Amino acid sequence: MNPFNVLEIPPDASPEDIKAAYHRLAKRWHPDRYTGAEKEEAESKFRELAEAFSILKDPAKRLTLQQQMPKVSSPSSPNREPESPLERTPEDWASMAKAAFEEGNIDQARALIHYAIRLDDEKATYHSLLASILEKEGGDLRAVVKALETAVKLAPRDVDSHIRLANHFQTLGMGARAQRHLQTAREISPNHPKLRLPTPKGPKKNGPGAKGRPTPGQKAKGTAPPMGLLDQLKDLWGRLTGKG
Repeated sequence: MNPFNVLEIPPDASPEDIKAAYHRLAKRWHPDRYTGAEKEEAESKFRELAEAFSILKDPAKRLTLQQQMPKVSSPSSPNREPESPLERTPEDWASMAKAAFEEGNIDQARALIHYAIRLDDEKATYHSLLASILEKEGGDLRAVVKALETAVKLAPRDVDSHIRLANHFQTLGMGARAQRHLQTAREISPNHPKLRLPTPKGPKKNGPGAKGRPTPGQKAKGTAPPMGLLDQLKDLWGRLTGKG
């Protein structure tokens, strides 16, 4: 069965077009409208429509099917071969994934970016976007780490991915790896906004204690101790995500 032909739509039909086609044809072929032999035919057609819609409404299944069937005849244009999904570039699929992600369509975004990676797995930005999608889902943190590790392997100077890896490794209890990625990020871009530690508040300019002078009976204090690794990672992750 070709679900696209069953619903009389082209392979690149939008989710809205798929839904509209299903409701239009389901209304036409509803068994209650027929009797006798025609009713049996309608029941068979109605089941076929439901199965086709069940497949195509799932983004992952739809993309898999599109990959397997690069060319599908369009009932509305029998003499014109429609554009194949594979004629879109990986960048097109990645752009669609990014748009879906920004609109909050997480499942669709994940399916689209997986498809883009399947076509071209050498783009660091694709793996970074996959990591962002997985982070949003709140699923397996190790899958997020794997995507980010692939991103920094392809783009070793990707500071943001190094910072994100540092945070995730710290969460997983892998402090040595967290420190390594944090240090790498600092070496690449020491002045990166996400790597600027907050400046400790000093004494007031006027009055006792100004310019580092202790007040009577007060012991002189040295500079504040540097932030620990965990505090640094928490601060940097907060800056990166906008929650700090």
